[in-house]
Amino acid sequence: MGETDMVPRTAVAPLPVGDGIHADAARWTFGGDVFQTFDQHVSKSVPLYREGHELVAQLSDFFVRPDGLVLDVGCSTGTLIRTLAERHQGSGARFLGVDVEPGMTAAAAEQCAAYPEISILEADAAAMEFDRLDFATLYYTLQFMPRERRRTLLASLYAALPEGGAIVVFEKVRSATPMLQDLMQQTYQEFKVNQGYTPDEVLGKSRSLKGVLDCLTSEENVAMLRGAGFGQVMTMQKYICFEGFLAVK
Repeated sequence: MGETDMVPRTAVAPLPVGDGIHADAARWTFGGDVFQTFDQHVSKSVPLYREGHELVAQLSDFFVRPDGLVLDVGCSTGTLIRTLAERHQGSGARFLGVDVEPGMTAAAAEQCAAYPEISILEADAAAMEFDRLDFATLYYTLQFMPRERRRTLLASLYAALPEGGAIVVFEKVRSATPMLQDLMQQTYQEFKVNQGYTPDEVLGKSRSLKGVLDCLTSEENVAMLRGAGFGQVMTMQKYICFEGFLAVK
């Protein structure tokens, strides 16, 4: 092929993914100004997102102890950690939200400013050491981490929990067979359109997550949790391809 036959690559402009957010292909990020409309975007994009928060809060009653520590890994704008703190207000328990994005942690600190029992930290939880935890949440967080770092983080959390302590993990999951995966994916796309997203926005979000979102099957998630040491693992919520797991030490 000669030089005259070369076709220059044209840069593709970031596509809209909904709620005023734009993203490049294979470049989805929680940074920048995403924090400004994140809660709205994720509540419309993930089925039963807010209901999952309420379920986590209810389950926390079994595990949060007076003067204990509750951890939310990937706390984003702080909505879940605030919900947990509100439920256990006056118990003496402390609450820590951790996120790697400065915009998210700033928004979380502002949202939780009225709760002295809540601390927000900009850090990589997989690189942290925890002395003692009672309860930890990973709400659609692990799926954005390299698999080896997931295992490192889960092992660290397991080691910090007392016997009977627990974590909850919510993830988007793959189906075990191509046919079921196709069925679930098309059903989820219809869900997003019914939420008011345009087909271009649905496609734009899908493009932006290429190579960024790495989902496991339900069975793989359970195996990963058991591999970290958790002896009791159960599904506590599932809708289409979104699943919440409870893992008890």
